[in-house]
Amino acid sequence: MEITKKLLEQTLETLFPSLEKEDVASFLSICNFRKMANKEPIVKVGQKTNLAFFILKGAIRGYHVNQEGVEKIIFLRPTHTFMGPPNALFKDAATKYTFEAIGETELLLFEFAKLEKLAFANQKILKIYLDSYKEIVQTMIYRIESMINKMPEDRYLDLMEKNPKFFQNFYLKDIANYLGITPVSLSRIIKRNLEK
Repeated sequence: MEITKKLLEQTLETLFPSLEKEDVASFLSICNFRKMANKEPIVKVGQKTNLAFFILKGAIRGYHVNQEGVEKIIFLRPTHTFMGPPNALFKDAATKYTFEAIGETELLLFEFAKLEKLAFANQKILKIYLDSYKEIVQTMIYRIESMINKMPEDRYLDLMEKNPKFFQNFYLKDIANYLGITPVSLSRIIKRNLEK
């Protein structure tokens, strides 16, 4: 189905009921809609950009390749969340991560500075801006604490309890990488828990 401005407006009005039509129009005025194919990069490592995005459909992953040439997933972001490469957004620096679509993905892309300017001029958009910040920070803190304090199976069980939809949005190999385990270990953990 072809996305139209009207459909985008209706989608955002449903997702953010506190916004008036004028607020939605203001936000959309700084956005570009983009449909992405599976594994299509949104931002590549080394790119200097202040591009951020809101995921309308699908999911994205953000990863870097370590010195041994191993891909490490840092971010897995589902539908209806905001994201962008952190070091590129907050500093005038090249990003350390590649962000790419998982499956067919639809995004609203915007310059982070334009969103900040809009948020500081509009309290309703400011609240969404701050809420998205809080959600990203809470997700990262939870992930760090989980990696430090929990064994792999406990990380899996905790993720299942807190966010069962996670397993509908992402491939098992990506979830395993995100949890810091191999896909084979994750399959064993899932099998063991299904047998209980």
